[in-house]
Amino acid sequence: MGEIKRKFKVFVRLLKNSYFSWNRNDPWARSATIAYYALFSLPSLLIIVVTIAGYFFGRKAVQGRIKEEVGEFIGLEASIAIENMIANAALDQSSTWAVIFGFAFLIFGATGVFFQLKAAMNNIWNIAVKKNTVKRIIINRIISLGMVLVLGLLLLISLVISTVIKALRDYLASIAPAITTFLLGIADLLISFTIIMSLFAAIFKWLPDVKLKWKTTYLGAMLTTILFLVAEYLIGFYFGQSDPGSVYGGASSVVLILLWVYYTCLIVFFGAEFTVQYALYKREKVEPNEYAEPAIYQELERLEQKRGQLIDEKRILDTLQSYSDKEEEQKKQAEDRERQKNERKIRHQAKKNKNKY
Repeated sequence: MGEIKRKFKVFVRLLKNSYFSWNRNDPWARSATIAYYALFSLPSLLIIVVTIAGYFFGRKAVQGRIKEEVGEFIGLEASIAIENMIANAALDQSSTWAVIFGFAFLIFGATGVFFQLKAAMNNIWNIAVKKNTVKRIIINRIISLGMVLVLGLLLLISLVISTVIKALRDYLASIAPAITTFLLGIADLLISFTIIMSLFAAIFKWLPDVKLKWKTTYLGAMLTTILFLVAEYLIGFYFGQSDPGSVYGGASSVVLILLWVYYTCLIVFFGAEFTVQYALYKREKVEPNEYAEPAIYQELERLEQKRGQLIDEKRILDTLQSYSDKEEEQKKQAEDRERQKNERKIRHQAKKNKNKY
């Protein structure tokens, strides 16, 4: 009992430290930025994911599953908008060059949101990239593309598992329908939990430029998944009751997608902060990879540059002040000479008047 109480206190302390660090890193602005990028990356991201999973299950089946999942999160209107995005983002196969350029733009667009998410993760770990060379930019895009492929793989796994569960439900329904529905419902929830947790663990492991063990990411990914599922219910309830997109008319589906990505990013950032605090608590060895360094080094360098800039500005101000002081001194000397001249005139006139009388 004492051990459980101690672990609970540690967990609460980690949550508290995570919140303070999360709030200090301004997650609101970063989430808004990523939501903006996600809006433009979403068509490309969806078309690649649908292409990967659709190769095995068929494009229509995958589109239907995405529409169903998105509909549960943010409503039917937004899910229809996503379905239209997938349909309109299809590659033009009229020519080979159109396919090549279209595929290149798809990859660039689909990886944009993960590129921004990577920068946010580096900020959470207080890591900064040493220098953005062409090689490193390509590697970052490849990593981001890998995250897109992971999404496609997880969707594929989800479809396989859903097919198996549906087959089991149909087979066992005649034997024990009530128990079958309950048990398979729990199994479906656990499998969904595992898939989502795997995605978050992959984000925490691969996106930041740090050398991190998988075991360090599991607790943070688990907490993020719990918060994500709770937020899924709350956001769905909020959207259903208040209908925040109704104010925006025809743009309501876009607004709902932005809000969904925004709230999801807030949760992901909190989970990443918790992972950092957990690594500190466990004293895990976490260090930047060869392309990054502690952000404090670059901050000190910027402060040193700023110091040099301030010194130069002070020198200029001192020079201008010296010119001003010199002009003031010359003006004062001229006034003194003029005053002395006037005094001599007055004395001379007084002496002349005295001699006259």
